[in-house]
Amino acid sequence: MLKMNRSTHVSLSSRSRRLRRNIIRGLVAGCLTFATPLAVQSADIEVVNTDDNGDGSLRQAIANAEAGDRIVFNIAGGGTINLASDLPEITDNLSFANQNVAAVIIDRQGRAPLSVTGGIIDLGELQVMNSGGGLVVDIELSTAATLIGNDEQITANVQAAGTIAPGDSSAAGSIGELIIDGDLDASDATIQVDVNGAGSPNDLVQVSGNGTVTDATLRPNFMGSNYSIGDTFTVFTAGTGLTGTLANSADVFQLSSNPFLEAIINSNPNDLQLLIQDNGESFTTVLQGCGQMGAVTEIDRLRTAGTVPQMNAISSLRNSSTLEINQAVGQLAGAIYPSLVDAEINEVHNSMNGIRDRVLLQQTDLGTSGHWSPWVRGYGMTLDTGGDACMAEGYRRTVGGIELGTGYLAASGLGVHGFAQLGACDTEMNSLGQGADTDSYRFGGTVQYVGDYLYGFGSGGFGIQEHSIDRSMSVLQPGTTATSESDGTAQFASVELGTVHRSEDWLWLSFVSLQGVQADLDGETESGDSDFRLTASDVDGESLRSMVGVSLAGTNQTGLGPATTQLRFGWLHEFLDDQQSGINAVQAVAPVDFLAQSADTGRDWLSLGAQLDWGFVLGGQFTLAYQGNLNSDSTFQSGMVGTRWIW
Repeated sequence: MLKMNRSTHVSLSSRSRRLRRNIIRGLVAGCLTFATPLAVQSADIEVVNTDDNGDGSLRQAIANAEAGDRIVFNIAGGGTINLASDLPEITDNLSFANQNVAAVIIDRQGRAPLSVTGGIIDLGELQVMNSGGGLVVDIELSTAATLIGNDEQITANVQAAGTIAPGDSSAAGSIGELIIDGDLDASDATIQVDVNGAGSPNDLVQVSGNGTVTDATLRPNFMGSNYSIGDTFTVFTAGTGLTGTLANSADVFQLSSNPFLEAIINSNPNDLQLLIQDNGESFTTVLQGCGQMGAVTEIDRLRTAGTVPQMNAISSLRNSSTLEINQAVGQLAGAIYPSLVDAEINEVHNSMNGIRDRVLLQQTDLGTSGHWSPWVRGYGMTLDTGGDACMAEGYRRTVGGIELGTGYLAASGLGVHGFAQLGACDTEMNSLGQGADTDSYRFGGTVQYVGDYLYGFGSGGFGIQEHSIDRSMSVLQPGTTATSESDGTAQFASVELGTVHRSEDWLWLSFVSLQGVQADLDGETESGDSDFRLTASDVDGESLRSMVGVSLAGTNQTGLGPATTQLRFGWLHEFLDDQQSGINAVQAVAPVDFLAQSADTGRDWLSLGAQLDWGFVLGGQFTLAYQGNLNSDSTFQSGMVGTRWIW
């Protein structure tokens, strides 16, 4: 606005030029705003004297402060700021700090309290007193303000109606101790505290004078899972006494990571505490699942009807996290027994597909008169399944062994083969510390006919397994195990029909096949130092799978002899059970049977096979092969290397 006593006249043309400049500047500023984010940084505003007002004064610092700034007292030797009038209100995020050792005291001289009407406020080591009459409250925070602080002592009588959150920030997980040398009136406030578990620092509001919590609300945030029945955590303490009753004094807080633990508020003349107690829920109520719910029910039964060591172990388990409790259920269930049968079934299926590739897709055989074709190969296999929604833990099996075979192929396309697989494998239950070492012996044969347009292929055999099983029970009872020795058998058969399309160098097959596997495991009574040893029944598993697919083999001559590359793609489907089951019982007085299941491996897989026969090694043709069955629940794959002779 122009002053009335201004002697010069602003011409219309100069006004027009100024208007145009302002418009251009506005457009440029707008473009820059859209093009580049505006960076706003907090600043330190220093108080360098004890004056009531003016440059370098506290009053001027509060007036100049913007959201996020920090007011820093930098007065050599400290001193007292005597207020001549009320200080400006603090309306947004602000913090205070003292750069020097010497204290700076704000004497209200009967003036109104320092008022905070909004924002997150860290008062640092602020010291406020009143040498005059009037209100005894030195600092007043409204319902819209949040008071934070960590380890630095506020010297004042504070009234806080908003949120009180110890720590460097109001965010959950910021642990700290808010210290007030004076009284704290927290009536109607929300007291927000983080509890970290036994043996760790936790939020604390520490008041040297009187603490008032009338109609305040305590909001605890329980972090981690290190809690036990009977633990007590002090979150508010007042040196000369605690007055008033919390608005939520009767609330019960369920610990998110400990399904059987809850916290209640315990108030005494000087402290607010959180007391951890058992919520009384049963295991079957808290845990959700299906496949291993028999083991959950058994834990509930043994909790009151088991032996003394069993009841003590289950009582201690109720202090554990959800993860640990699920692991304990998995350890008790004994799913390793049906999982061994499930793993054997899938290993046999994978082996049958591999044998099929090694004896059927041989382009170099097509134009050759009758001959023998022995082979020797080393193989390795991995079988992986994940846990399922029924609390059944997955497994990982690793296999290594040697395969021996021989066969006769006639020029007519008729062929027969026999083979033996001698292997050893390790099966581990995911995250349970339970597993088995297995020696495996598998024997079988194949017959095939490849005509001009059609072919047929069949295979069959049997296997035996010797298992040494070790089940850690460390979650239920630290340092204990249960062990057993068990035998198993397997029988298998397959039939495949398809069409043949051939050229001089290529062989193309489209096919449909059916594979059946039966596997079993003998029941055993476990030994060991665990009080949760099992008696396991026999486990019988059956599988019937179909595959629809195509195979392609191509041969070309190289300097090392003919090289044949073979590829197979198929879709595998399971018609029977996609998981195996067994009946177990804990060795105790009046044992009760319960169901244990292996993880769900899925019903459909993408099946892939590849093989390279090339050159000569030890007088035979070098062979490198891969076989894999893959889906979102499980992966069964193997690799082989060896030599094949033809004479």
